[in-house]
Amino acid sequence: MNHRDFTSDFAHLAMILIDKDAWNQETVLQFRSLLKEHRQNGRLNVSTNFPKIFLLATTMTPLEQSKLKTAGFVDNVLMKPLRLSVMVACFQELLGNGRKDQVHRKKTTLGTLLREKRILVVDDNKVNRRVAEGALKKYGAIVSCVEKGQDALDKLRPPHNFDACFMDLQMPEMDGFEATRQIRSVETQVNEKIASGEASIDMYGNVSYWHIPILAMTADVIQATNEDCMKCGMDGFVSKPFEEEQLYSAVASFFESG
Repeated sequence: MNHRDFTSDFAHLAMILIDKDAWNQETVLQFRSLLKEHRQNGRLNVSTNFPKIFLLATTMTPLEQSKLKTAGFVDNVLMKPLRLSVMVACFQELLGNGRKDQVHRKKTTLGTLLREKRILVVDDNKVNRRVAEGALKKYGAIVSCVEKGQDALDKLRPPHNFDACFMDLQMPEMDGFEATRQIRSVETQVNEKIASGEASIDMYGNVSYWHIPILAMTADVIQATNEDCMKCGMDGFVSKPFEEEQLYSAVASFFESG
């Protein structure tokens, strides 16, 4: 690798992702040494940041990860299969300026967005319900929990006072997809009655159009699942367990404007 090739190919990069199967510690050390040499010789601007190096691994103990980072071989380790929300949070932490301030602002904003909002959590797993409830209550939400799709359908028949619903996808008897389809069907019937004058707004809580935000809760966020969520009438999804960045993104579009 000559100096010209190095400068043109690598100096402008913000990050480099290396799969563990292609991993070689000596190469990485040589790479970092060459970066320092270019900076010292004036081939790189002093203000130029070194590219961050991420190692992609399927299996690796926390101790192994810590040793690699402490030795300076990598800036961080990302475990496969990769999850978008984890990657974004990791990249922002290492690349973003003022990351702590951003996190603080989003925590504050989440508390503002969710404070006093009535949230229904639907999950057949008791532990999952408790985790979701605790995460939402931390930001001031008023949380109710049910364990069946049918219970969600009963709770969300207009008129009701819920502001949003977090719906598990995999449940016995009536899964999250079917529960959402039926909730949307009921809302459509009510909206048509109100629009035609068959029913008055007073009968349905002075709401002229019913559409509660429904967010899927899933540990398997893939494109196919996202498409299925949209087809049945869901408004988005969040991964389990809740991650602050994704939770903020999921609820902001519904609650920021009030």
